[in-house]
Amino acid sequence: MQDRADVVHENFLRRVAEGDLPRTTNQLTLKEAGLEAEDLVELFESQVLSRQLDRTSRKLQAAGEGFYTIGSSGHEGNAAIAAAFRHNDIAFLHYRDAAFLIQRSKQVPGQTPLWDMLLSFVASSEDPISGGRHKVLGSKALFIPPQTSTIASHLPKAVGAAYAIGLSKRLPGVGELPEDSVAICSFGDASINHSTAQGAINTACWSSFQGASLPLLFVCEDNGIGISTPTPKDWIRRSIEGRPGLKYFYGDGLNVLHLIKTARDAGAYVRTRKKPAFLHMGCVRLFGHAGSDVQEAYMPKAEVLRMEAEDPLLHTARLLVEQAGLSSEQIIEIYNEIGERCAAAAKEVITKPK
Repeated sequence: MQDRADVVHENFLRRVAEGDLPRTTNQLTLKEAGLEAEDLVELFESQVLSRQLDRTSRKLQAAGEGFYTIGSSGHEGNAAIAAAFRHNDIAFLHYRDAAFLIQRSKQVPGQTPLWDMLLSFVASSEDPISGGRHKVLGSKALFIPPQTSTIASHLPKAVGAAYAIGLSKRLPGVGELPEDSVAICSFGDASINHSTAQGAINTACWSSFQGASLPLLFVCEDNGIGISTPTPKDWIRRSIEGRPGLKYFYGDGLNVLHLIKTARDAGAYVRTRKKPAFLHMGCVRLFGHAGSDVQEAYMPKAEVLRMEAEDPLLHTARLLVEQAGLSSEQIIEIYNEIGERCAAAAKEVITKPK
């Protein structure tokens, strides 16, 4: 059976070369999204680095140098969410948010996300985030507290952090978060059914309803499936929209222009109103839940192919061609050059102590 990561990789190269690029219904111009052409290229580079790190992690595992792999492929649109916020807006991240961390790292000089994440993949004791314990996204410099993948365990922490931002106004000089900062918390669509998530969301709504200052943005990255269980159609929107004290926004995670505009709108609401909001990001899941997952065991092949056809990198490639003036050759060059950098770094990282 062919590895789906290889299939997605080959499809990207072929479809970009042929100009066979998908379209979305959420059409925006760069100007409407508040971006320049170079900003779009930067977002694409963050998305590609996340994707190539996913591919590299699987190769490391196949070579016996890496271990459990759980990738971000299909969720790379979250780079646009990172671009909509400041680096000191504290972020509690979903484990599929590598592109978010990569994009945020560009706001702070001296960051090395490619190297740091590879150290994590090979369980090196030099991994600056967790000492090599697992794929953990985090950075003190980027205000990203490291999280495990335990379902929804970070949502209550995010509520507490958001409450602390408001509380700090009454305690001058305490804490590191600016008084006008917000807290961000991202998670998958299946997590919303967990009692921990429901408790956190209800607490945020209850506090907001009573007038408490709670500048928090929940980001639900909805790929339509939780491991092997489909999320009911429209469940996320209908279970959240209209809840008292919580403003609902929808952003197309396949279209970075639509998503960054929506994220900015949601961020402005949270920052100015000091109230929580919910950003529902539609996306797809590529390569299965994790490296050991065989999607065809529980999902029709047609559905696997449908998701792969909606690769967010292909969607961004279309925007680069139509709105940033890049050629197919330039897009492929960016993709391949970043892949080569990942491969070269991987050869060195396996020499580091585990």
